[in-house]
Amino acid sequence: MHLLITDSGVGGLSVCAFAERFLRSHGVKEPVKLTYVNASPENDFGYNSMASRREKIENFDRFLGIVDTTYSPDQIYIACNTLSVIFHETDFSNRSDISVEGIVETGVKRILQKLEHSARMNVVVFGTDTTIEENTYARLLEHNGIARESIISQACPSLADTISEDRQGLSAQRKIEKYVKEAIEKSTDKEADYLVYLACTHYGYRKDYFGQAFRGTGHAIDVLNPNEFVAEEILTGIISESTENRVESAVDVEFVSRYQIPETALETITFFLEEISPETVRAFTHYTHAPDLF
Repeated sequence: MHLLITDSGVGGLSVCAFAERFLRSHGVKEPVKLTYVNASPENDFGYNSMASRREKIENFDRFLGIVDTTYSPDQIYIACNTLSVIFHETDFSNRSDISVEGIVETGVKRILQKLEHSARMNVVVFGTDTTIEENTYARLLEHNGIARESIISQACPSLADTISEDRQGLSAQRKIEKYVKEAIEKSTDKEADYLVYLACTHYGYRKDYFGQAFRGTGHAIDVLNPNEFVAEEILTGIISESTENRVESAVDVEFVSRYQIPETALETITFFLEEISPETVRAFTHYTHAPDLF
């Protein structure tokens, strides 16, 4: 089985790491290849930097066609909120038979599951400017019966880049505290507890900071990092049900990037992931540099 995971940058590598750990700890029926392909064309020019929605769609459509032809995966997982939102507007979504899932659908499903067992909660969605402007989470949650006034959407400008470059975490913590304060001020129900959703793969690296920033409110909080539960949602069907049928050492990971990964990002992401998945870290630090891939 070959799963291709993609994100606009290196935040989604956390999804890959948790997927590798999930498969390694459960065992698999057959060898699995995890290929992570960075969809961002340049280190300082990703999809959030593109001038228009049309430009984003055209670039992502071209990217999908190339990686499908190059790697022939059995399944593609879009570990990026921005790209998940625009996927269904690409030509690739209509012409390809390959299974493609996105982190937005995974996240909304888990939020709704949590709300089934909780009463009177503010749902706070933290995301990039583009993700919040798209308003996809709020729209899907409303469509599933969640009251609009209980949904708080909070943009976090530049936070993803800060997390990637700030191993010590001081700058990231200050920004997170600022954005949490802004989100709390938007609440129309000051007595409600908080279900916090991190709608950017980078934010999961600093999940604890979000929790700490909310604890001073005196309310119960639950912080959801989708990077942690994606594997459970998409890979349960390929794990072995018994130890007798397990294939040993059968999960291979590759990281591919069009641009060279900056040393600060290599050091910081390694720091975040080395205890979760040494195999993913190995692939990241020995990545395939493919400047002509797309």
